Amino acid sequence: MNPALQTLFTGFFDDAATFPPGLAPLATAVSDAVSRRGTATAGTVGPSIIKLEDVPEARRLAQAHGVTADAPLPLSIVVPPGSLDAALAAAAAAEPQWRLAAIELKVSDPESRAWQEEIHHAAENAPVPVYVELAPGHLDRGGLDLLAETGLRLKYRTGGLVAAAFPTPEKLADVIVQTVRRNIPFKLTAGLHQAARYTDASTGFTHHGFLTIAQAVDAARRGADETEVALILAATDAAALAAWAQASDGAWRQSFGSFGTCSVSEPLESLAGLGLVPAAWAADHEPHDTQEDGQ
Repeated sequence: MNPALQTLFTGFFDDAATFPPGLAPLATAVSDAVSRRGTATAGTVGPSIIKLEDVPEARRLAQAHGVTADAPLPLSIVVPPGSLDAALAAAAAAEPQWRLAAIELKVSDPESRAWQEEIHHAAENAPVPVYVELAPGHLDRGGLDLLAETGLRLKYRTGGLVAAAFPTPEKLADVIVQTVRRNIPFKLTAGLHQAARYTDASTGFTHHGFLTIAQAVDAARRGADETEVALILAATDAAALAAWAQASDGAWRQSFGSFGTCSVSEPLESLAGLGLVPAAWAADHEPHDTQEDGQ
């Protein structure tokens, strides 16, 4: 195993334990985040993703676990449209137990102009990276150009509770190539449970593989067009994917920073099955039942 592989996944799995379908109680999610510190795999996990309304209780729970300013927990707040100022106030009140690491901003319907104003407001006021969740309607109305202009980042959905929520390889390829060309970092959410592309036997849904996406991003960064990237996204050869990862220089992480998952053990188990991380890593985490993440 290439030791450099372990650094590829630093902070790659954002902890969305309380979101559907895992729906871990907030108390469990905070307890797990505290107990995870000091484990061999702690470095692979990004911030805890928490709904705005849950931030005050998350602070109380962290304080009860003895979390102090010496070692605060990293926090990413999911912010409803028009609620950025409230989120920043909540983050300040959550100190010193929590340190705001990112904002995940939902914006208004693309038919209105409010979503553009919300993006500008975030660019002017947020002190941390902001990931703006854009739907296809926002993208069709110049959403990526607006992110490039403001320096904000993209959050994009790759799954859901219905088949239509999973973008086709062609659609996802277009988003990847366009973000790479504009130098927009992005994170993904929903449906990314395995490293390689696969079809879930219980639902019949075909899921994108998070490592397959990494390979596609790497290709886009090297100049591949949408057609080439779509072919990579549609591939299912796990052995070839593992070989690519073994040789990867990790530059793709400059574009594809992380993804939200309500189970941080499941993607690690998938990587371990490909021989890319030690099998013991996945055992450090309590698994949650997962289908499609909803943060």
